[in-house]
Amino acid sequence: MLPETLLAFASIYAIVILVFAIAVSAAQYPSDTRIQPTVSIVIAARNEEENIERCLSSVTELSYPTHLLEVIVVDDRSTDKTQAIVSEFSKNYPYINLLVSSPPVGHLRGKVNAVTQGIELSKGEILFFTDADCVVPKGWLRETVKYYTDESVGIVAGFTSLRANNWFECIQALDWFILFSIAAATIKLHFPVTAVGNNLSVRRKAYDQVGGYRNLPFSVTEDYALFHAIISRTKFTARFPLDTTTLVESGACKSWKELYVQRKRWFRGGRDMDSKRLVVFGVLYAFHLFMLVSLVILRSPVVWLALLLKVAVDFLLAVPALNTFRRWNLVKYFLQFQLYYIFYVLAFPIITIFGKEVVWKERTFKREDQVNKKAP
Repeated sequence: MLPETLLAFASIYAIVILVFAIAVSAAQYPSDTRIQPTVSIVIAARNEEENIERCLSSVTELSYPTHLLEVIVVDDRSTDKTQAIVSEFSKNYPYINLLVSSPPVGHLRGKVNAVTQGIELSKGEILFFTDADCVVPKGWLRETVKYYTDESVGIVAGFTSLRANNWFECIQALDWFILFSIAAATIKLHFPVTAVGNNLSVRRKAYDQVGGYRNLPFSVTEDYALFHAIISRTKFTARFPLDTTTLVESGACKSWKELYVQRKRWFRGGRDMDSKRLVVFGVLYAFHLFMLVSLVILRSPVVWLALLLKVAVDFLLAVPALNTFRRWNLVKYFLQFQLYYIFYVLAFPIITIFGKEVVWKERTFKREDQVNKKAP
C-alpha cells in the first residue's frame, strides 16, 4: 500500500511541476517598446556601504531618459558610510536623491517604513524596487515598462540571478531560479502566488488603490504583502516575463546562518497565504515528507523511482531559466541542491510555525508584530 501511495504522490507532484515548467517556458507577454512613462526607483538601504556603490553605479548606466527618471535611496538609519556614499552620487547625478528615513510610526517598521517614505516622496507613474545589494541591467527600465501595454497591468516582475562563486552560492542560485520559475509560472497560469521585491515594478495607481503600505498589515516581507494586496483586492493583473534583458543580479548568502535568517523571514512573511495556495504548498510538503519517510522504512524500488521522478521534473522546471540566462554551469550542483531542497522544504515551515522572532538588519521582529500590527 505504501509504495502505491508514494507513486501516486510522485505522479501528482510530477504533473504539477511539469505544468509549471511548461508555463514558465511560455512566460511571454505582449509588449510595446514605445512606452515611456515617468518612473521612480525606490531603494531602501541600511548599513550597505559594501554594496550601495555597485548598485548605484549600475543605476547610472540605465538606458532610460533621465528626464523621466528619479531614484530615491532611503537611508534606513544606517550606522556606517551608506549615507555618505549616496550623497556623493546625488551630487554627480541630479536624478539620484537621498532620503533619510524618519522614525517608525504605528505599524510601519523596519524596511517597510523606509520604502513607504520613499514612495510618498516619489512622482513616477511606475514604481520600481530593487535592493541595495543588487546590480540592474542597462535595459532594466526600458525592457520592463514595455509590458505595461494597457491600464489593466498593475505589476511587472522579473527574474534575479545570484552571483555564485562556490557550491554553497550555486545551490542558492539554483534555488532562486526554481522559486522565480514557480512565481512566473503561477502568474502565467492565472494563479499568482508572489513576486520578489529586488526586481519588481508596480503601477502607482495600483499602489494607491490598495492604500499603500499605510493601509496594509505589517509584514517582514513587504513585497509579498503589496503583491498579494493588489492581486486580491483590485482588478489589476501581473506579468512575470522570462526576459534576459530585465535580469537583476544579487548577492548570495555567505553562511548557513545568514541563509537561515533570510528563509525564516520569507516563510514568516508568507504565513497569510490564502487557502488555495496553502493547499498547493501543503501537497508539495506532504510529498516531500512521505518520500523521506519512505526512504527510511521501505525497501522497494518504487522509492527510488519516485525520487528519480522528482529530480527529473525539478530539473525540467529549472531548464527555461538556465537556458534563457545561460547559467548551465550550475547544473553540476543540481544533486547537491536536491539534498538541500528536501531539507529546506521540510524544515522551514516547522521553524516558521514555532519560531518566535525574525532578525533582519540588526532588528528583531516578533511573531506578534506580524499578527497584531495591523493598519488602521
